Amino acid sequence: MKKILVLLFTLFQTSVFSQSNDKQFVFTDTIQSKYLKDSRVINIYLPTNYYNSNDTYPLQVVLGDYSRTRMYFSVSEYLSQAYQILELSQLHTIPESIVVGVGNPNSKNLSEYSKFISHEVIPLIERKFGKCHFKVIIGHSIGGELVLRTLLAENSPFHAFYSSAPINSEYFIEELSNEDKLSFLRESKKRLFIAASQNDYFYEGNIKLINTINQIDSETFLFESILKSSDNHHTIFPVTITNALFFIFKDWKFTIPEKDTINTTELFLKYYKNISEKVGIEISPPEFDFYLLAYILNERNQTQEKIKLLETCKKFYPKAINADAYLARTYYSMGDFKKAKIHNEQSLLLNPDNEFTIQTKKLIEKKK
Repeated sequence: MKKILVLLFTLFQTSVFSQSNDKQFVFTDTIQSKYLKDSRVINIYLPTNYYNSNDTYPLQVVLGDYSRTRMYFSVSEYLSQAYQILELSQLHTIPESIVVGVGNPNSKNLSEYSKFISHEVIPLIERKFGKCHFKVIIGHSIGGELVLRTLLAENSPFHAFYSSAPINSEYFIEELSNEDKLSFLRESKKRLFIAASQNDYFYEGNIKLINTINQIDSETFLFESILKSSDNHHTIFPVTITNALFFIFKDWKFTIPEKDTINTTELFLKYYKNISEKVGIEISPPEFDFYLLAYILNERNQTQEKIKLLETCKKFYPKAINADAYLARTYYSMGDFKKAKIHNEQSLLLNPDNEFTIQTKKLIEKKK
């Protein structure tokens, strides 16, 4: 029976999830900005499972050109993929995200660039690709300065900040001497990561800024820095991307419970409730993570817990065609053809062209 279930899940993965093979994942768009009084091209990267789920994703905004955005997305996407989940006892290292590159500001338009991102870029992304919850802004050099300015802005839409070799550290040290600014940061649930290098000409100022921020005593504001000894201003950003991502998403790595744990579904839901409390916004368990966890339960032959998990997935995502498709095939493998038919028909209602569900329908009809 276990071998049959494993085979069925393999078929499920290749039949259901391969439907996005012909979809587009990289886009460019042009915004005629009223704040910058000019047009700006943005580069948009969608996560691998964007078309296979109804998830709400984090949004990561990269200040920089096409090559910097592509590099950042490649690392983020690599770390977000399910990799040896049984051996590592985790679904993935960081969550999948939508990544958008917005170009670089200059010293004369920092304020306008911030408005461009908040009032033009983010609304465009959410209008075209769906609402995003946890938002991250990433910048290097002058982009790193804008990241820090955004951190201290009370109306900022961002929750996490990655500043690489920022310029103008003295300005922010002065800003943090203001008790109102300090209290705002101390009481927030924001996350800040700063990268600096000894071979960088902004190192001295960066160190003073890092030391100032390290003195902030807070249980909710999270800060981490990394100091490199051999990298220069050009190389500090690419070599610290992984460190920044690990820090920004440090709480998002769900550890798979021990074998035979009977409350896996409850632990999964509690985990994301805890994340929501830490970041101060509601984060729902990703739909695709339900399927990855169902795979684990399938491997462990915990069929009833797997059914409970998938039924819970449907409560979070009523249009989750993959949940009904997998439930139908699971019930079929158990010999419960009545329930298999009910779930398979629901899956077909949501997507009549689902090849996996069509195959299941034929299997059920043969049993009549």
